Amino acid sequence: MPRRADAPSPGGVGNLTHLERQGTVQVYMNPAPFTASGPPTDADSVTYSLPPGTEDEQGPSDGTRLRLLREMMSEAFLSLDAHGRIREVNSRAAALLGLPAEELQGQEPWVAEPALAGTSLHERLMAALTTREGGRFLAELPSRTWLDVNVQIVGEETWVLAADITRRQRAENEVARTEERFRQLGERFQVALDSAQMAVWETNLATGQVFRSEGHDRLYGYPHPLTEWTHERFIESLHPDDRMGVQTQLDDIFAGKADTYASTFRTAWPDGTWHWLTSRARVLRDATGKVVVIRGAILDITALKETEFALQEAVRTRDDFLSLASHELRTPLTSLRLQAQLLRRMGESNPTETLSAPRVHEKLESTERQLRRLGALVDNLLDVSRIRTGKLDFQFTEGDLAAVVGDLVARFTDEARHTGVQLTASVEGPVVGRFDRLRLEQVVSNLLSNALRYGAGNPVRLSLTRHEDGVRLLVRDGGPGVPPRDRERIFERFTQGDNARRRGGMGLGLYIVRQIVEAHGGHIRVEDAPGGGATFVVELPI
Repeated sequence: MPRRADAPSPGGVGNLTHLERQGTVQVYMNPAPFTASGPPTDADSVTYSLPPGTEDEQGPSDGTRLRLLREMMSEAFLSLDAHGRIREVNSRAAALLGLPAEELQGQEPWVAEPALAGTSLHERLMAALTTREGGRFLAELPSRTWLDVNVQIVGEETWVLAADITRRQRAENEVARTEERFRQLGERFQVALDSAQMAVWETNLATGQVFRSEGHDRLYGYPHPLTEWTHERFIESLHPDDRMGVQTQLDDIFAGKADTYASTFRTAWPDGTWHWLTSRARVLRDATGKVVVIRGAILDITALKETEFALQEAVRTRDDFLSLASHELRTPLTSLRLQAQLLRRMGESNPTETLSAPRVHEKLESTERQLRRLGALVDNLLDVSRIRTGKLDFQFTEGDLAAVVGDLVARFTDEARHTGVQLTASVEGPVVGRFDRLRLEQVVSNLLSNALRYGAGNPVRLSLTRHEDGVRLLVRDGGPGVPPRDRERIFERFTQGDNARRRGGMGLGLYIVRQIVEAHGGHIRVEDAPGGGATFVVELPI
């Protein structure tokens, strides 16, 4: 059956015999750039007419074949003369420039399409025309079309071949944007993990691969990630008291008894310190129930544990203090009650006995001592409260510190004699300066009370001497002394040495003394006394 004269031959565009005789070529391509609808189809075919007189018995001329080949190309093609004017252009390039091919002849591309002026395509082509060097580069047109441009220098001409890669470039840009979003999400996730001192991990038992987030190894004390992390390294880092519990949970997982894991344990850092971690994990099993993946998170709770221990210590200290305070307050109250009962009985048994009677006077003196002791305890409690709130007031006035110390020594002499302790003093005076009289009385009183209580009945000696930088107050007892490990601790609130615990007290006196001394610009320390005992040394810049 004969074919229509305008139908394509079985050989496609390569068989042009019949079409050439008709003076027409049927090209199955779309000269315009690809659109989102996809590559060209048969319905997009376009007809190109051969110029008259280009045929002979041997077929089309070489020039005709070249022009036909340019039109069949999927790339845009144009050639520029030495001045950048278009000499030849195919229909695809004309479509990109938005003008018919015949109107583009003799024009510069950026003149024919002003939107190209100043673009990277314009700059690169001008550079090629100037340097006469070709090259390959990517360029984006104002229409947001991306081109892969290949420039070649051919004689006096500059050939430009441009492939539309808009789809590919958009896909690559989208991939790049997606990767950037994931990178930013990963960074934010890592920042969140680092801020929380947390890490995530996953072990694939089927492949043997282990994933650890960036901060995982830091939680075990390694500043930089290790080359590998093994189960054996993890187990070896655990505290001996925690190792069994962790291993038992892991054994339950592999035995199919559990699908989750939660444990808090201590791990040894390379520097020898112990840190607390808590870990939670879940397992993934295959169809047979075998564990294939363990995935979990780990959190550093060292600070939380330290806070917990501090709170527990605070509660213990509070309980100890309440126990001591109740005991210390009860002692003078009990004594006062007994003295009051004795006075009442004496009055009942001998109504004519006066208050000046020796027995009555002795009981009143004992009552006064207990009242002073009770008042001192209450004052200490109030001072601790004021120190904590920053409201411990000071009233500095001019005075003689030697006179203050002498008065207190005289007051404590009777108390020392009552307890069977010899109290001696050496006070150099006068020592004139600016100080808070009541607060420094409190310092001397607390130190003397402390020496009488813990001196084991041995003599107590006080001295006040002047030196170039101020004055030095020494209070020395003959007791067991203060061990070196306790010489700083005893000045803390509610803290006592081992000997003090056996002797009673609330652990406030020395704490208050140090606060007062430091408020006066001085400092206090404790040393061994010659022959045994403790010497409290107060240095004041008076």
